[in-house]
Amino acid sequence: MKKTWQLRLFYFLLPLLMAAPAFSQQVIQGTVTIKKVPLAGATVTVKGTGTSTQTDSSGHFSLQAPGNGKLLISHVSAQSLEISVNGQSSLAIDLEPSNGSLGEVVVVGYNAQRKATLTGSVSVVKGSELVKSPAVNVSNSLAGRFSGLMINNRTGEPGYDGSSYTIRGLATTGNNDVLVVVDGVPGQIGGLERLNPNDIESITVLKDASAAIYGSRAANGAILVTTKRGKSGKPSITASLNQGFASPTRLPKMADAATYAQINNEIDYYNYPAGGMNQHYSNDEIEKFKNGSDPLNYPNTDWAASTLKNSASQTRADIGVAGGSDFVQYYLSAGYLNQDGIYKNGVTNYKQYNFRSNIDASITKDFKVGLYLSGREEDRIYPVASATDIFRSIYRAYSTIPDVYPNGLPSIGIEGNNPVMMATDIGGTNRNPTQVFNGILKGSLNIAAVKGLSVDGFAAFDKSWSFGKSFAKPYVLYNYNKSTDTYEPRVVGGASGKATLNESQFNQTQSTVNFKINYQRSFGDHNLNAFVGVEQSKLKSDTFAASRINFPTTQTPELSQGGTAATDINNLGKSFQFTRRSFFGKLAYNYQEKYLVELQARYDGSSTFPSGSQYGFFPSVSAGWRISRENFMSGISFINDLKVRASYGSLGNDNVSQFQYFNNYSFANNYVSGGSITPGIDLTKLANPNITWEVAHKMDIGVEGTLFNNLYFEFIYFRQKRSDILATRNASIPNVSGIVNPFGSPSLVPSENIGKVDNNGVEATLGYSNRKGKFQYGISGNITYAKSKIVFIDEAPGVLPYQQQTGKPLNTYLLYRSIGIFRDAAEIEKYPHLSGAQPGDLIYDDYNKDGVINANDQVRTDYGNIPLVTYGATINLGYNNFDFSMLFAGQSKVSQYVLPESGTIGNFYSSWADNRWSPSNTGGSYPRVDTRASSSVNGGLYPNTFWMNNASFLRLKNVELGYNFSRDWLSKVKMQSLRVYVNAFNLFTITQVKDYDPEGSQGSGQFYPQQRIINLGFQLRF
Repeated sequence: MKKTWQLRLFYFLLPLLMAAPAFSQQVIQGTVTIKKVPLAGATVTVKGTGTSTQTDSSGHFSLQAPGNGKLLISHVSAQSLEISVNGQSSLAIDLEPSNGSLGEVVVVGYNAQRKATLTGSVSVVKGSELVKSPAVNVSNSLAGRFSGLMINNRTGEPGYDGSSYTIRGLATTGNNDVLVVVDGVPGQIGGLERLNPNDIESITVLKDASAAIYGSRAANGAILVTTKRGKSGKPSITASLNQGFASPTRLPKMADAATYAQINNEIDYYNYPAGGMNQHYSNDEIEKFKNGSDPLNYPNTDWAASTLKNSASQTRADIGVAGGSDFVQYYLSAGYLNQDGIYKNGVTNYKQYNFRSNIDASITKDFKVGLYLSGREEDRIYPVASATDIFRSIYRAYSTIPDVYPNGLPSIGIEGNNPVMMATDIGGTNRNPTQVFNGILKGSLNIAAVKGLSVDGFAAFDKSWSFGKSFAKPYVLYNYNKSTDTYEPRVVGGASGKATLNESQFNQTQSTVNFKINYQRSFGDHNLNAFVGVEQSKLKSDTFAASRINFPTTQTPELSQGGTAATDINNLGKSFQFTRRSFFGKLAYNYQEKYLVELQARYDGSSTFPSGSQYGFFPSVSAGWRISRENFMSGISFINDLKVRASYGSLGNDNVSQFQYFNNYSFANNYVSGGSITPGIDLTKLANPNITWEVAHKMDIGVEGTLFNNLYFEFIYFRQKRSDILATRNASIPNVSGIVNPFGSPSLVPSENIGKVDNNGVEATLGYSNRKGKFQYGISGNITYAKSKIVFIDEAPGVLPYQQQTGKPLNTYLLYRSIGIFRDAAEIEKYPHLSGAQPGDLIYDDYNKDGVINANDQVRTDYGNIPLVTYGATINLGYNNFDFSMLFAGQSKVSQYVLPESGTIGNFYSSWADNRWSPSNTGGSYPRVDTRASSSVNGGLYPNTFWMNNASFLRLKNVELGYNFSRDWLSKVKMQSLRVYVNAFNLFTITQVKDYDPEGSQGSGQFYPQQRIINLGFQLRF
């Protein structure tokens, strides 16, 4: 019996022993070429394992693999290839150049397609490109990378430094927000900006009717974010560390003390000429400001230098683990971010802690599930004073008063606002910790009984908690009294000399469920891809806030410790619930991947609208013709791919205020009745029972292709007609109606679906990539022109044609045209002018030629602060182990109106102060100074084009230089790869704007400046 068992074991092990040589690890060497040219940097991976290597400058590689294994060879410039080892020890592998990435799979609405079969206008950027930017906000890394996405970064404040973005510009007088879809979940709480770029696999932008699959939420386009997934093989651990240094891209230079003192004298002279030119300061006093001989009484303060430091640090650390088996794959990551503000001794800081866990499992051959969990903690802390208030004080504070007296006491600054102190925690702090959680459970089942049939779905749960606590404390500033030689204290901050506390809690919860039936099958040359689905979501929001004033001490910053009088206590609360139910489907057909057609439709229901009008239907159709696959093109070898395509569809926008179909009331006033106070109900808005969807009809025509294997292009014409935009009729309804601004309160007039806006333009992309031996290079450029036109907006009767908004782009200005400066009294008589005009005033164009300057001479501008043209260019170079990339972004056909808050109420930009008209400088390029620019005939009293800046720019948005250490050295320390790099963001800008960043949009130029970032980092993998 014992011998029988031993014989069975021997016969069982015999074939395994005989096969051992085939299964054993062996060293495999080889050369990878592309069109017979050695290919450096190609990745060679043993399939099903974590073993990989890269080819050297001669295309050589060496690694261990089983004799019966398979190798995967890939490179950014070539088509990937899988080959079997078959016991060979030496391999010669020749790759085909990538043909415009036609085989690339692109994520689109609710499924994925090969790029070659796309019929819509879709742009894609890989996460590997985004991580080249040191910008920590994902939205800031997208500018210039592809056509159609128009981006402006309006501020650089940590925690609030995201960009505003639109797809193909403005298209509605309502909400222009783009729908963001993360891992298939539309409108996922947390959005795009604060995602860890290391977790992103790709970002897809749907620009035309291809977004109609998202129906009522897609009129403004859609951005689809796909996060990384694990792959079968041994665990691969990636870690990176980045240390950056941020500084303002641009700060205005302000007038020095001597100049500002002279300006004060001039202002007094203009107001009272009989008093002469030294009514405020004598020449001796002005000289003391210049020479610094008496810093106590005659200082020369640079408030920006006193408040701001040269640079602020930002640190980012990330780690990720990916791997799995044939049954379970995983991607796990964690990250940490720390951003400091640019204030000296400032409290401004943003910290973020994030994690992600994406797990996919094959329960059976046909049944797969996925569990994707992510979350982050966003910790924001700021001084009680906002960034706008701090920079307002920096630019307004007189250079003729000290920031801190020689004895160390802080001065009162401007009107009790000293930015040096405002930026610190002396006046209290504003804390805003926020937590975000996103969870998705997905499942898919292949119906084996019916070839091509499958079902899938997901349940997603999102939650955010945002807490705010602002504790404002009183503190003391000082004013030096020269006559008594004393420092007079002044209490500022808090309220009435005591501390105040405001707390708030804002919570959001969203649940989304989705179910789809899919059918994908080929019948010979006929290929079919279709699905139908249903989706339902519910969004809930709760807000609570409370405040307390008159704290007896600053040592107890809690609501329970404030004043006890009824007037010391306040609170509020509100909530809403919003639901959607949708039915959608798609049918895509192609013949030989030559003739392509797609039909999409969505039937959306929204709780925003009244019963009977809650559902809308949003269909689209698109088609494509790959001309290059026709037989008559076979003899034209230089055309690798050529496709024409077109799309048309209807999309909706339900991003409007809720409950507009009801009369709106509020407990706004109290009444005395019978000697007691009774709450009263006020009507705040009349109902519109006919409110309905805003609809966009989009048409798109494009041609794209690849020539000579290396040159790719895309040209697009698009047109959009937006109708049923919610807007009010305030302008055309007379005040005597009683519903337009009654008693100074907000209008009772309800919004109606009356607005109409057209939007059309063109996009173009052109690129070239190639390699010469060890050198590889690529360059591409893109440009977008998108112009809106208001077809109907309610305007008052009698508005002059050249002042109407109708027929003009959105966001234009109504201004007087400045055509020069009156140099002397004689010149004033040559032009129509305002009553009381003086030399040094601006000359306004008498546009209607009636000999009088009045409101009828204001003219609507051609465009505003949203660019009509945006463009970008990328350059990628590689040689041996070095890589280099640059990204340029720019805009034109854009203007920004900025009037500084200057006069006796604030300092002047040196560009104005040094070039102002004055009796001693009649050739000045700026108008004379005045008491208050905002109420000056040369400024806010007559808004004019002199203060309109051409905000066009060309910016080096991103640049990076990297080095990849050789595999030979890394294998000794058990690493797969190590890359070190230096990169920069907003490195330089070419623009005509003199005093502020051209992406700024604040009308007084008072904002936290955009940041230039220099960053050092490394990434290792083992």
